[in-house]
Amino acid sequence: MAEPRIGKSHLPELLAKASMTQAQLADHLNVTEGYISQVISGKSRLSVIKRKMAADFLGCTSDDLNEWI
Repeated sequence: MAEPRIGKSHLPELLAKASMTQAQLADHLNVTEGYISQVISGKSRLSVIKRKMAADFLGCTSDDLNEWI
């Protein structure tokens, strides 16, 4: 059986649902807004700790942050 892989980011939808901006998330995670854009585009990934912080900030689980393939 193949291992699950991280797919498309759900951050845009989760941010909209929470009425938050990429800038607010970046500030909360102490990263740049550009880095959040890279995460959304799939060019970068959040560390496990940053994923947990983002999930708590957005009121979801860390598994909800991405599509899983």
